[in-house]
Order: sequence, then structure tokens, then C-alpha cells
Amino acid sequence: MTNEIHLRPYQLEAHDAWETFCQSGGKRGLINLPTGCGKTITALALAQKMMQEKQGRMLWLAHREELIEQPIRSLPLLWPEATHGIVKANRNEMDKQCVFASVQTVYRRLDKLPTFDLIVVDEAHHALGKTYLDTLEAVGAFEQNGPPVVGLTATVERGDKKGLDSVFEQIIYQYPFLQAIRDGYLADLRTQFVKLDANFDEIRTVAGDLHKGDLEEVLLKADVAKKVADAYIQYASDRKAIVFTVSVDQAKRTAAELLARGIPAEWLSGQVPSDERKAILHRLKTGETKVLCNCAVLTEGFDEPTVDCIVMARPTKSRSLYIQMIGRGTRKAPLKNDCLVLDVTGVSKRHKLITAPVLFGIEENDKTGTITERLDWQRDRNHEISRLQSIFKQSQIENEEVQPNLQWLEAEPGVFALSVGGVGTAVMVQEQDGWMAKILKSNHGTERLTHHPVWRELAQGIIEDYVRKAGALGLVKQDASWRKKPASEKQMWALKRWGVRLSRWLTKGEAADEMTKAIARRGVGA
Repeated sequence: MTNEIHLRPYQLEAHDAWETFCQSGGKRGLINLPTGCGKTITALALAQKMMQEKQGRMLWLAHREELIEQPIRSLPLLWPEATHGIVKANRNEMDKQCVFASVQTVYRRLDKLPTFDLIVVDEAHHALGKTYLDTLEAVGAFEQNGPPVVGLTATVERGDKKGLDSVFEQIIYQYPFLQAIRDGYLADLRTQFVKLDANFDEIRTVAGDLHKGDLEEVLLKADVAKKVADAYIQYASDRKAIVFTVSVDQAKRTAAELLARGIPAEWLSGQVPSDERKAILHRLKTGETKVLCNCAVLTEGFDEPTVDCIVMARPTKSRSLYIQMIGRGTRKAPLKNDCLVLDVTGVSKRHKLITAPVLFGIEENDKTGTITERLDWQRDRNHEISRLQSIFKQSQIENEEVQPNLQWLEAEPGVFALSVGGVGTAVMVQEQDGWMAKILKSNHGTERLTHHPVWRELAQGIIEDYVRKAGALGLVKQDASWRKKPASEKQMWALKRWGVRLSRWLTKGEAADEMTKAIARRGVGA
């Protein structure tokens, strides 16, 4: 394995859990990690560990083209000597060591499948489908001497309530969504309820969720497109948003409402051709498009970390669907502090609708703070009530510390910096083929954390993991009391020496940030 990617503690725990599972005779296990926590890296590193010594062969199955692209990009970083092939549409490269395949394409060639030593099923909650079941049977996954199967998923629940135990023997490892936020690997969430003048009681239930046709009709009568546009302007006008809708018509209407108010918005559905879809997603990435309204396209296989608002304009009873949708906004990015979730829904006595407060157990009438802040406040309050009710039976509850959100600074376009205290300055630099990560050491040396360009989210993760291991998290807290004090004369003199033009006297925190940016600009070519 190269030194560019070091597995995080929970990824190593997942590997240990898999080894224990196999040693006990298990063969088909699920690894459950939240969206944005590196399921792909976890599985590829595990495959490399299992296959490298015996030159074994891996088959990676996914139901969408986008889910094949990321493991292919990641493979050279983890397992550079492995060859890889693609099986989709007209491509049939089955003879390589690592084969990344569309399950629909493999299903049409079951009689021509070679032997594999490991099977990875991405988005494994889809594995109950006939194409998956027949494919797994064809490769011998259910036979005693067949290949082991690793299932990857952000949710082990299905909307139709069908269990995955007919395919997988055990959930071997789970890393909770909220724990990932607390540990600093995902962005925290804020929530806002947007009430529609609509009653959902007459909507039928199909496969465990609201009937799409009934729901669309009720939402249309409630003028949902206008309500979403109003809510976005009121609560999220400075944010990049994804709107989830129940129908293509609703997506189109919502985009039109936003455009009419001067908000750069587009819509997307499965009907949009691949090339046009890529162009739309590129405009969202660059910020040319600020709001993207979609119907059933971006719930899986889509990663744009700069999205910091999710508009849930398709009420649902499905926890798994809800988790997938909000997961599109929890990936971390420089300059991103949190993600706002706008829950757009009506009232219902008959249906238990999933919203962020319901999902995390937060009181709906409390609107202040992030998810973790509100949970901690509720826990403190409940503890105090218990203490007063029974002062002699007090049980101590310690708050779990939430890791600080690292405050990246934009030194110049394509250059982000992060102070690591006495260690130096972390810099993330955009190049033609991706992003490079390095540490500008205080002794004027440079430590390269990546030797080849990688995608931005990975570069950021590599640097933040470095900061954690260096024990420097306490040095990057933006709410530290010292930051509010006036800058020292020594700081101001140093800034002038570095060529920083000053129009006013700064605080110590502001001066430190300006110095970090100046160091980053000078060290870009190092």
C-alpha cells in the first residue's frame, strides 16, 4: 500500500471485524459506513490485503455507472500493481485482477463468468434484486467453497422492510452516522422545518413508503415549488443546494420558480442524457448552478462535497431513503461549516414521516444550533431534571466531545491552507489532474502527503487525518479565546514583512489566519 492513504481508526476496525468474521466461518458480511466515510477505500484496502499475496481476483459489482468510476480512480492509490478491467455496455474486460462491473451487464453474461476469489457488492441494500441474486449464485457465492462476499452500504434498512439476511449472514461492522459527525469526519447538520398546507393522511402506502402518484398530487395542490423557492431564499440563499422531488414535473417546476427569482437553478432526472447530465453536474460543482432539483438521480453514486443544503421536498416514511438523501450534504469541504436540511412536509396522523428531528431524536420546537449541539443540550437538560428529581440517585453523564470543524482558509484561487500550529502549515493545491496535499514545515522543509494528484475530498481527508495524528486539533479551534484578543505588534510586523497589506488593526486570530495564507501562497511551488 502506498503512503498516500492511511486508513482511519474505524476503517481498521472494519478490517479487524471482517477477519474475525472469516475466522469464525463467515463468508458473506455487510460493512455499514455512512456516506462520505470511505466505503470504497475501506473495501479496496481490504481486497488488497486479501488478494495481493495469493494473486487472487476481485469482482466489484454495482448497479450504476457512477459507482464503478470511484473505485477505479482509487485503485492506483491503494494497489498500484493491480490490473483492472471494466464490464459495462460493450466492454468485457473479465481477464484482469480487479474487475469493476455493472451488475446488469454481468447478468447478461452469466454463462461466461470466470472464477473470482472475492466479490464486493456496492450499495448492497440492492442485493435482493434478481440480477444480484442470480449473479452471486453464478459466481458460487452461496456455495460452501465459494468466494467471500463483502457488502458495502450506508444503510442496512430497505424501504420495503425486506431483510438482507437472505444474502448476507451478518452485519459485521457499523459506524453510526452521528458518531462520524462527532468524530469530525462528516459535516454537522442544521435543520429547518418548512410547513406545507397539506394533509397526507389520504396518501396510500406502497412498499413501505408514500405512493408517489398520491404524494405528487398533494404536493402540487400545496404549491410545493413556490414554497421551496420561498424557503430557499429565506433560509439558504448563500448555500449550494440539492432539492429532492417526488416527480420530474416537480423538479422542473421548482427549478423554474427559483430561476424566476434570479437563483441559478437546473433540474435533473433519469431522462437526461449522460453527456448533458455530466455538464449539469459540472455547473453545480463550479457554482455556476446554485440549486439542482432532481428526481431519483442523486440519492446514490453522487459526490459533490461543496453542497451545503439539502431540501427534502419529497416527504418519505423510509429512513434508508432519507439517510441517503441527507448524505449528499454531509461530506466535508474547505470553507464549509455545516449542512442545512430543509424538511418540506405537511401534517399526518396516519403516517410517520421521517425528518431530521425524528431521525436523530431531537425536539422539533428547538431550532437553535447544529444536530450535535442540540443533542448535547437535550442531554444536559435531561440530566439536570433527573438530578433535581432524585439528588441521591444521580448518575453522571459525560458529554462526548465533538471534534472541532477545521477552518480552512482560501489563500488564493485553487489554494487552501490550514494552520497546524508548531508543526507547520497544511496546503491543498489544485493542479490540472486533481489536488495535491502537503505540509510546509516550520523548519522550512516540505512533507508531501500525496505524490500524485487526487480528488479534492481525498486530499482534504488526508490532511485532516494528518492533523488528528499530529495531535493538533486543539490548535485549530476557531472559538479559542486567544483569537479575539488584539494582534500583537510582533504579529503585525511579521505580516508586513511577508507583504500582507493591512487596512486596519487585526485580532490575533485574524492575524494568524493572514499569516497562514501568506505562508501557503509562498509555499505553493515548494
